[in-house]
Amino acid sequence: MVILITGKAGAGKTHYGVALYKELKEEGIKAVHLDGDVFRSVKQNQDFSDEGRIKNLTEAAEVAAALEKQGNVVIMSFIAPKLEWRNMMRLHWRMSKVIYIPGGTLWEGSEYEKPDELELVRTI
Repeated sequence: MVILITGKAGAGKTHYGVALYKELKEEGIKAVHLDGDVFRSVKQNQDFSDEGRIKNLTEAAEVAAALEKQGNVVIMSFIAPKLEWRNMMRLHWRMSKVIYIPGGTLWEGSEYEKPDELELVRTI
């Protein structure tokens, strides 16, 4: 299972992701938390164009898929502003859930396609 926690910058994705990770670990569940800022830093991807963002999200989705196959619940805290991008990520995973955290800000000239009810309740 991969849980994608998404929203704008500063909305609290990482805070929520870490709290969920700790809760799962306390329950004895094998879990991993992937943070978008840390992932981007490790991959040294400072390309914030759409192409750079897609590359970053695709690579993160592939890492999450490998961790999921190892039996982990993977919690991802990433900005994924477009439905198309989130759907592309979900194609990599056996089972996934999207959690949207409202609030925060986005870079100038960008829009965030807020997940609708159907996306939020759908588990693939």
